[in-house]
Amino acid sequence: MKYRDLRYFCLALAFVLCMVFIGCSGGSGNKLTDISGIWKRSNDGTMIEISLAGEQNFLKIGDKTVEATVKSVQNDLISLDVKSDNNQTEKWTLMQVWDDNGSTFSLAFRHNGTKDNLTLIKKL
Repeated sequence: MKYRDLRYFCLALAFVLCMVFIGCSGGSGNKLTDISGIWKRSNDGTMIEISLAGEQNFLKIGDKTVEATVKSVQNDLISLDVKSDNNQTEKWTLMQVWDDNGSTFSLAFRHNGTKDNLTLIKKL
């Protein structure tokens, strides 16, 4: 009788651990939804629309729109391939920078050799 109880306990524990693991692993889709929105560049106030959670992924910087392909999502870093004006592919990155309270974040945006800090204006 005790052996059967121990076996059920181990199976229940394995099930709970699997559920915790699945619940704690964040999918890249959620992260892309989290960063999709209207952002403001801190150095000059330019508005940047980031749309990476739909079928057509793009960034609109001021009045210029560029296509973006998500190459990888690792922790807080999103790597993008972006088509430039001359049809060349450029590597851009967006990184979530979490505030001290851990509930809000800004974005560090690296592109064309520059780094900009972005603050969220509105979610898409």
